[in-house]
Amino acid sequence: MLHLQTFFLQKALQPYDFSLIIEMWFQLSSLRSILNVSTALRQVVVRTPWYAKRKSYKVLFWREITPLAIPIFLENTCVLLMGVLSTFLVSWLGKEAMAGVGLADSFNMVIMAFFAAIDLGTTVVVAFSLGKRDRRRARAAARQSLVIMTLFAVVLAVVIHYFGSEIINIVAGEATPEVKGLALTYLELTVLSYPAAAIALIGSGALRGAGNTKIPLMINGGMNILNIIISSILIYGAFSWQGLGFAGAGLGLTISRYIGAVAIIWVLMIGFNPALRIPLKSYLKPLNFGIIWEVMGIGIPASIESVLFNGGKLLTQMFVAGMGTNVIAGNFIAFSVAALINLPGNALGSASTIITGKRLGTGQIGQAERQLRHVFWMSTIVLTAIAWGTAPFAGLFASFYTQEQDVKEVVKVLLWLNAAFMPIWAAAWVLPSGFKGARDVRFAMWVSMLGMWGCRVVAGYTLGIVLGMGVVGVWLGMFLDWAVRGVFVGGQFNARRTVLLASGKRALAVEIPARKEGVSAFCCENHQETVNFNRSVE
Repeated sequence: MLHLQTFFLQKALQPYDFSLIIEMWFQLSSLRSILNVSTALRQVVVRTPWYAKRKSYKVLFWREITPLAIPIFLENTCVLLMGVLSTFLVSWLGKEAMAGVGLADSFNMVIMAFFAAIDLGTTVVVAFSLGKRDRRRARAAARQSLVIMTLFAVVLAVVIHYFGSEIINIVAGEATPEVKGLALTYLELTVLSYPAAAIALIGSGALRGAGNTKIPLMINGGMNILNIIISSILIYGAFSWQGLGFAGAGLGLTISRYIGAVAIIWVLMIGFNPALRIPLKSYLKPLNFGIIWEVMGIGIPASIESVLFNGGKLLTQMFVAGMGTNVIAGNFIAFSVAALINLPGNALGSASTIITGKRLGTGQIGQAERQLRHVFWMSTIVLTAIAWGTAPFAGLFASFYTQEQDVKEVVKVLLWLNAAFMPIWAAAWVLPSGFKGARDVRFAMWVSMLGMWGCRVVAGYTLGIVLGMGVVGVWLGMFLDWAVRGVFVGGQFNARRTVLLASGKRALAVEIPARKEGVSAFCCENHQETVNFNRSVE
């Protein structure tokens, strides 16, 4: 017993390694802090409305968003890659050739945006009509949109071809005569493709409105592959033929677009999608101006928005045009890479237009609101992650386009700026897409005008030209445009939650004829939606 007491006394008097004890204490404290933080985060997530509805959101993602968004994403990827690879092919001809393509394309994008706006009107009307199971009206909307826009595109192509030199002088500003000449050549060749582009866009929009996104994907994918093959042969030649040089880029794009337009007409003619079978002879039928005005009622405000937006964007390009060839080329490359980064957001925005249109077409008001909000947050998270992940590799992306160090430096600065402001992109672009699906395009038009002309143009000129910040100032004006759009659209979306709820309650008093059985199926379905929506608001 005495020996045991002596042993414990010696151990008690033995000096301890206090540094080891402190280190162990810190490790235990750190572990405890990590566990506390993870527990707190889990509790925060559990308390969110999303957690209670996570299973329904999972179903929404896999059954509705994914089948629409993935084909649209792939289709948009093909369209953008067509431009990127065309630029890549031209870049080997020199930075002057690349700057010429960039200036001509900045004007072409205004025209394509107008066609895309009418395409939006067609998509929404087709989605609404098929939501009400009115196939005849859906076909009429698609057919008449194709006829009207093809005729308009022909007239527009003639006018632009005639005034091409004046247009390039305005767009190019203080660019060198060599760059202006190349831009005019490219514009005169690509303007010939306007009718084909209108057919491809309107036809693809009608098919997407019918819920068929795979056929537009295959057609646009094939068209892009053909564009690269044809353009590379026409630019650089094959076998003993030396090729056409710079002119081959515009000519290859035009030929591939006409092939795509023929494919769209053929798909609609044979009825790959039975809801949109449009025989060739039906294009000769008289036009129904009621349906045309329904399409144009959505398409014209959207087209005004797009034209004003792209017109303002064109004006900011004119600011950049006087900053030197290196800046023009770097700005063009940065926009090209940023467009690739934005692809998932654009796809989700297009999906939200279709989903919202179909939900409201069947009276599911609460579902439309919830699903649009879900798509918005998904877009914000995905795009921010992509932008922040790709910004460190900006120089690598620039090296695919050019080997000139001055141009690369411009690209790196602009892509880092783009990543910094990416978290506000979805509020400015995805939410308005949902409003358009609800046929509310006028609000988006006014916000677009305010953001573009009140912020991007004025702030871009002030920062870039007056204060001498150069192309960085022009891009900061663009980010201010995003912020203003996000504030107005986000505020309108939150305010409309109560409006949507009131609309859902009023719909309960409306007796809708049954589809087949004579029962007010719409009102019953809407009642369930209103009940669910009440719970979600609480």
